[in-house]
Amino acid sequence: MRKFAMMCAGVVCCVFLLVSIGHAGDGVDHKGKLIKLAGYDAVTGKYGNYGSGDKIGQEIAIEQINNMGGIQAGPLKGYKLELDFFDDRGDAREAASVAKKVASGDYLAVMGPSMSSSALAANPVFYRYRIANVITYSNASSITAQGFDTIARLPFTTKTIADAVAKSVSKEMGKKTVAVISENQDYGQQLNQTLLEVEKEYGIKVVSQDVITAGQDVDFKSVLTRAKSKKPDILVLFVTYNEGGLIVRQAREMGWDIPILGVEALTDPKFFELAGNVDNVYLVISDDIDSSTPQAQYLNDQWKKRTGKPVAPNAAIFGYDAVQVTRKIIENGAKTREEFIKGIQNVEAKGGIYSALYTFDKNGDSEKFAFVTVSANKYKETLKDK
Repeated sequence: MRKFAMMCAGVVCCVFLLVSIGHAGDGVDHKGKLIKLAGYDAVTGKYGNYGSGDKIGQEIAIEQINNMGGIQAGPLKGYKLELDFFDDRGDAREAASVAKKVASGDYLAVMGPSMSSSALAANPVFYRYRIANVITYSNASSITAQGFDTIARLPFTTKTIADAVAKSVSKEMGKKTVAVISENQDYGQQLNQTLLEVEKEYGIKVVSQDVITAGQDVDFKSVLTRAKSKKPDILVLFVTYNEGGLIVRQAREMGWDIPILGVEALTDPKFFELAGNVDNVYLVISDDIDSSTPQAQYLNDQWKKRTGKPVAPNAAIFGYDAVQVTRKIIENGAKTREEFIKGIQNVEAKGGIYSALYTFDKNGDSEKFAFVTVSANKYKETLKDK
């Protein structure tokens, strides 16, 4: 009898464990007319500016949609949206842990993150559990090269960014020799590799390459001295806002007034705070921006109310747009995870500040974006309250 009771208890425990691990709902509460979504990003830690912006952008969009009566079309018309947001701290291991929690939970879709390393760790989990990830701000080309049909990536890729940088160096700025400083994460290394692949096409030459440790290195004078010794025409930075700001400041402190070219990762206000003087600094950014639309004005107004700052940064813009893309897929008829995944290929969605419609190719990359080179001082003016 005792043996039989123990066997029964073991069976019950196993069944309970399987149910607990295997449970994954579609995130739709038909009785309460509620759709549950998940967001994840680096809200705390070194990249907290990115994650906090992403989170607030998503919250603003969801509040706006709900205030307008919720989903406007499809079988879930009238349903409201609810967001649970998870902090991955910009750490790949934490992102994988968050992904398991979200994917096995009761959510229709996931939105985020900013860090490519986090997306690379999380998306195999999302694919395995068949839940879509609308990627907000991760650029590494390898993310969609994984071949998962569960990805809809909003921003430009490292390949398109590096190609735009090479074009800017050669065609717009008339420079020939390039020194590169890149971070040792997927984002920086993929940008650097792609630049090397296209340098001949644009008639430029990378004469110096240095790699820094993101989140650890703070003194870049030795790196800058090595780069300077190669006598490049221009210094290109494939780093994020913290390191970028420090590198610019330290280059000027050592008297090196070389033109410095960065990418959109340096558009965060923190970069300008750390860099100080940004004379002779340039940024390659998207040219598909229209801040005059009602959606853009609403996003910026709500951003200012929540943060006290005048203009929503890119992380917030893409967070807001991720919700708009998600809303449109639901309005097109998606009411289950699998229907949402299939809906990625057919969606056309308008965001807030980026003017082109979001559409996605077979890999899940956004089929949009043109680039322009602007002075950092000119971009800095756009961050001020008009």
